[in-house]
Amino acid sequence: MRLSEKAKFLRGKKARITMQALGIALFIYILISIDLSKALRSLSRITLYEALLVIALLIVITFIKGFRWRLIVAGQGTEIPMFRSFLLYYAGLYLGFITPGKVGDFIKSIYLVNRGMSVGRAVFSSFLDRMGDVIFLVLIGYISLLFFPGLFSNQILISTLILIVTLAVSLAVFWRRDILTRLIRQFGAYVLPSRFVSRMDQALSGMLKEFDTLDVRSSISIVLLTLTGWFLQYLIFIIFADLLSLNISVFIVVASVSAAIFTSMIPISISGLGTRELVLIFIFSRIGLSSESAVSFSFSFILVTFVQCTIGLLCWLTGPFYAGDLRSITDEEKEPEKNSK
Repeated sequence: MRLSEKAKFLRGKKARITMQALGIALFIYILISIDLSKALRSLSRITLYEALLVIALLIVITFIKGFRWRLIVAGQGTEIPMFRSFLLYYAGLYLGFITPGKVGDFIKSIYLVNRGMSVGRAVFSSFLDRMGDVIFLVLIGYISLLFFPGLFSNQILISTLILIVTLAVSLAVFWRRDILTRLIRQFGAYVLPSRFVSRMDQALSGMLKEFDTLDVRSSISIVLLTLTGWFLQYLIFIIFADLLSLNISVFIVVASVSAAIFTSMIPISISGLGTRELVLIFIFSRIGLSSESAVSFSFSFILVTFVQCTIGLLCWLTGPFYAGDLRSITDEEKEPEKNSK
């Protein structure tokens, strides 16, 4: 690596660490600025039965999303056992939590590379998986805002612009991939060392070609699975809002959750810590709720993340992700094929 490239890399790393530190500092500042004991007392209302119900729903959601990812990969010509796709997806959730912008979620691609896929083809399933979630998150959040105008100034204009940009990028991926390729190539040339640019170009070309593997049947299945997963995801936070006696409408819960999750996807802090609380405090203040209520509700995100990361860590420690595990993976997954013959 040349000196200028190394300096650029170090500056980027320093900026990421600084942003994460600021997010944590913001979180601590918010905690010391409110009546923390009041926020924590609200959580004490959650019973063991209700906690187990939430955990069960989280497992079901991850199973659905793992099945969706498995369906995408199957369209590429690679079959993955159902339980293994579940383990891989959970491990990705854990790594996504500890990395900015949840980029660790792409660990599933390593498994596919070890199965013999090229990098571009392996990244495609995780990319489509993430893109589907972002589209539905923006769309559902936008619809919920229509039922609660006046939350912030120029609300309809700003939210409509976000929706248009999201849909435009999605359409470009499917129909104008040449434009998307040029934009990503220019961005990569700016942020990546020159020796990685050509590799990124190859991976990008391979990934975009995989959109041709989608047919109408699999696309409909992916959409339905995404809808089901998000329905259950919002249901969990509706349950939390009820348990915390927030007395807010379903649309406010959906709008708040959408904003909080969308914020956590931006590579500013660790899983949105600090910035998520700030967004919720702003939204809740607009409907007459206290900062303590907002922070109490934000703790539900932390609890959900803790449960998912705990299960995901176990899957990460026990799951096969490395090249050294490839032989055992291949032998294990070919055994049913031999028995069927």
